[in-house]
Amino acid sequence: MEGDGLRVLLLDPQGAPAAALCAALLRLGAVVTCFGRVSPELPQTASIRRIAGDRRDARALTPIGAGSFDAAVDFGARGLEGPVPVARALRGRVGLVVQIGTWRVYAGGADAPDCGQTMAGDTGGMPVPCPESASKRDGVALDAEDGLWNARAGGDYPATVLRLAPVYGPGVRGTREWYVVGRLRAHRRTIVLPDGGGQLLHRVYVDNAVHAILRTLDHPREADGHAFNVGDSRVPTLAALCAGCAAAAGRELLGVAVPSAVYAAHHPWAVPAPVVLDLHRLRARLGYVEPVSPEDGLYRTVRWLSELPEEGVLPVLAPYWRRWGCGHDYAAEDAAIARWEVCRADLR
Repeated sequence: MEGDGLRVLLLDPQGAPAAALCAALLRLGAVVTCFGRVSPELPQTASIRRIAGDRRDARALTPIGAGSFDAAVDFGARGLEGPVPVARALRGRVGLVVQIGTWRVYAGGADAPDCGQTMAGDTGGMPVPCPESASKRDGVALDAEDGLWNARAGGDYPATVLRLAPVYGPGVRGTREWYVVGRLRAHRRTIVLPDGGGQLLHRVYVDNAVHAILRTLDHPREADGHAFNVGDSRVPTLAALCAGCAAAAGRELLGVAVPSAVYAAHHPWAVPAPVVLDLHRLRARLGYVEPVSPEDGLYRTVRWLSELPEEGVLPVLAPYWRRWGCGHDYAAEDAAIARWEVCRADLR
């Protein structure tokens, strides 16, 4: 990407992907402006123009409406009305708006359980990659997309949506790989695999997600009017992912298959329906090729989690603990394994 002098507005840049994108843009020589809720993870440099304010307040948006931008990347659109004040402020002043969306448009609202429907017809149980045109479920994420498309249809600006799979990697405070690494650090030797661990949940390494955003900024005409799924090139099963985490840490971990009816583990990857995203459009229209392989991404993530100091685990991974902390009840897990062993013995 030729970023020298590119004027980019980041709206509500929160989280590791926003921080990594900001750093990449600065390295490329872009002029970066941040508005709204700004993550403390963003590079601490005076070269970033920061504007505090609430996107719902038209007066707070006045400063960004006084300038013009080659592109705006929106990390904080929520609901049908989320894009509306921004659309009014940026009307005719931006070359492309990139809304960072989510795979959850296929599964429901942002607070829906981790599930998605990507099956089509009688497939014999095999997952079908979900294209951008697949049926959607109502939810906050879909409402935000509708708000963006309404703004585009009204002539406010060109627009596109990137539907990111769950993001993982160093710095991602909700990275699900802690489910395995936390056990290894606690010297656990077993892990429950619900129903054998065959579940599939697409993921995307943080650097790959950033690269997809940069490709979008580099191809505004090709991106305009389209939604793109963003994920890694391969989707491992839950069992393979757990084994990969252990191998990256240089440890052994025994997966124990337990029926979910015996132990309904609160597992961050144990989705009831496979979530596999079709990446064809991203590759064909934007020429996307992932810079980091899933294997390298997993290794880097596991090393980062393994090296976190004990006192840093809770504050750094606070979003993870809020959502999946109850999945680390090791006593309950051991009891479930023991119950299942008794049941198996009775069945013999």
